[in-house]
Amino acid sequence: MSTPSSPVARADRPRVGIYGWGVVAPGARDVAALAALLKRGGGALAASPRPELGPGLFAVGDPDFTFTDYAGWITERHGAPYVSRMLSKMGDNVQFAIGATIQALAGTPGLEAAVKELDEQCHVYVGSGVGDLPESYRASAALARATRAWNHFWASAAHCSERRAFDTEGVAPSEPPPVDPATLPVDTEARFDASAAWDAFWASRSAELRGFLAQFAAIEGLSADSTDEDAHLNAIRKRIRAHRKLVDEVGCPPPPWTAVSPNLLWNIQNSASAQITMLLGVHGEAWAPVGACSTFGVALRCGRDAIRSGEAKLAIVGTSDPRPDAALAAAFHQARVMPGTGDVNMPFTSLRGTHLSGGACVWVIGDAAWCEARGLTPLGYVDAVAIASDAEHIITPSKTGPRRAIARAYDEAGITRDDVALIDLHATGTPGDLNELHLVEDYVHPGTRVTGRKGQLGHGMANSGGWELTAVALDLARGAASPCGLAAADIHPSIANPGAIVADTEAPLAGGVGVKLMLGVGGITACVVLRKP
Repeated sequence: MSTPSSPVARADRPRVGIYGWGVVAPGARDVAALAALLKRGGGALAASPRPELGPGLFAVGDPDFTFTDYAGWITERHGAPYVSRMLSKMGDNVQFAIGATIQALAGTPGLEAAVKELDEQCHVYVGSGVGDLPESYRASAALARATRAWNHFWASAAHCSERRAFDTEGVAPSEPPPVDPATLPVDTEARFDASAAWDAFWASRSAELRGFLAQFAAIEGLSADSTDEDAHLNAIRKRIRAHRKLVDEVGCPPPPWTAVSPNLLWNIQNSASAQITMLLGVHGEAWAPVGACSTFGVALRCGRDAIRSGEAKLAIVGTSDPRPDAALAAAFHQARVMPGTGDVNMPFTSLRGTHLSGGACVWVIGDAAWCEARGLTPLGYVDAVAIASDAEHIITPSKTGPRRAIARAYDEAGITRDDVALIDLHATGTPGDLNELHLVEDYVHPGTRVTGRKGQLGHGMANSGGWELTAVALDLARGAASPCGLAAADIHPSIANPGAIVADTEAPLAGGVGVKLMLGVGGITACVVLRKP
């Protein structure tokens, strides 16, 4: 492999430094707690008590987080009602991201002022691996319940003239009805599903329902009598009152389209980035990059590119994902990548699978010359971020895709394998660990330390890359790789060089360059090169 020029010598590209960071992770409410957990080789995974996961069968990572810890900071800037709105309208993803962002700003004197000074030249890129699944589930459940009650009301003979004719006179509808649920055994799934289909059929044929809908639409057509905002709001209130009166007069359940909380809209993928801009009062670009388990690397790349292009001087980058979700855990288990024993499966050992976690990780990165001229001290430098697609398999990574990302990252950073003191692998505790070790063989030297931390913090979907990258930076700064919490004797026997893997004791680092590999579902690879300050 050729030896490119040093990144410091590339004067046409601003150097990118890290000036603040915050984490919300299992066992770690902030970066100081994360550093302490890692230094002692601890872990924060525990068996889930949720009944739908067979209590005790699945180890997960629940983040250490309380939003009210940040209430004072927010109240000082926006007042107490702002906190109340965040608590009532924002789900875990937004709250986690806000907490991590406040940590990042509060931990570095002068950083908040710099962000506000830059305004449009501060960008925000905070993404999610899976989005706010709990909020989506609440909306879906509310809609399903309301639809069932709605159809049952309008399907009844009292509110469907065609049904009355069928029941009392035997008049057959133009289309044959579905199976009558009364013909099926009680308390069975078949009868439950048949009841829903039966009610939906007759509700769709209700002339009375069509009359209701015509009245509802007429109310919706009521508009403001002027263009000012107060008149518009008064018109909305008038329509709401008229709708409620109509429902009361008819005696029907609330319509399904009134059953879903608008919180579903307030918690879509870009909401964390948007809320951060509102919290800080900045007007730069703000959106949500999504790259599955590589999302932190993708967000970091977006911020790095904005700084290098001159469009931004600072960028707030990161990820946020909800607390361990039962449906997602079930999907992982059915994909055969999450064991159901209740025990923690460590990377590089039995290869039985990984463990879901929730939380957030946010960094503030910036143009090093601009930041340091203002007295901001770097926590480290981002020397390279490279992204590549696997183009082979949705879960099992090939060697060619990740190697492209690693090679380009090394070239961009101006390093060779001999410079790498530490490499942290994606290492999900599956057979993919062995593939990763093979694919990085050409990019490390015998003294490079290898870490994998999903046995300590779990697989935070989008967050793992950020937590683990933060761990790399912390280890580089102190000159030693923190223990990964696994016993050396448990390392899989097929691993050729088990001594390179950091197990239950810390390992000194020979140098200040660290590499982080992130492998996302769908074959999205991110490779990041960090350098200690």
